[in-house]
Amino acid sequence: MSKNYILFVAAISVFKFSSAQTLSSAPTLTFTNDTGISTDNIASDGDGGSVNISDINIQIYTISDVNGAIVTPLSWENASYYGAGTYTGITANMATGRKGMAIKSENGSEFKLNQFQYLNWGESQAEGAVNTIKGFKNGIEVASTTFQGYNNPFLPNTIVLTTAFDDVDEVRFYISAGGYEGNQNFTNHSINSIQVSTPVLNANSFELNSKLNIYPNPTSNNVTVELLTNEISTLEVYDVSGKFLFTESLNKEINTINIEKLSSGIYFFKVSSSKGISTNKIVKN
Repeated sequence: MSKNYILFVAAISVFKFSSAQTLSSAPTLTFTNDTGISTDNIASDGDGGSVNISDINIQIYTISDVNGAIVTPLSWENASYYGAGTYTGITANMATGRKGMAIKSENGSEFKLNQFQYLNWGESQAEGAVNTIKGFKNGIEVASTTFQGYNNPFLPNTIVLTTAFDDVDEVRFYISAGGYEGNQNFTNHSINSIQVSTPVLNANSFELNSKLNIYPNPTSNNVTVELLTNEISTLEVYDVSGKFLFTESLNKEINTINIEKLSSGIYFFKVSSSKGISTNKIVKN
């Protein structure tokens, strides 16, 4: 009897292991029920019948503004709710809807967003709703595009992302023009079949990283940005929330950046040139 029990436990373990996928397999999160979604108003990989991704935790939720503030509710709804063929998806089940939605890794790990299915169940073609979608890494915007907020006929639209979304830790989309509400405060977004994969660092970014040193880190007053190239670059500094603070031109081999007036905390130094973009986290004591 004990042997059979051990075999049963082992079989369950093997099933759980085999049912999980890694980010490198380019899994698609297709939600087929509401299990684990409406209880905390977050749809994570593994919830609602979707595949569990073993090496990252992807979360999807509704947002109240362009800054990505999480807001309730969120639930999975079936095909009869949408009336758009066999489409099912996750949405804010309320007449006024929400500003937008976010796809984010729980711990800030990077991923590539390939595509997702989108349906707006409240707009009509005449209202001309347009959504803006932005990608972020370390709180800094790295990608931006737009897509139509209504598909004619009334069926889900597959949104395929460009390579700009190859290396992100958060993606937000929100209504930015048109729409029945007029001032773009809310609309009726829903999504499903979200495909993610391993992040791809731009080749130019590799080149820039090899020609850049930033030190000391942590620091108290000054940060040295050393360029191992003669090319002029631009530095942008952001706080941990992604708020832009200031910019400086890097036109010397050794550039001293004074951050004495900044409060203690975490900041992001974004260096841009024709060689690419490099983002570095700096700790101010």
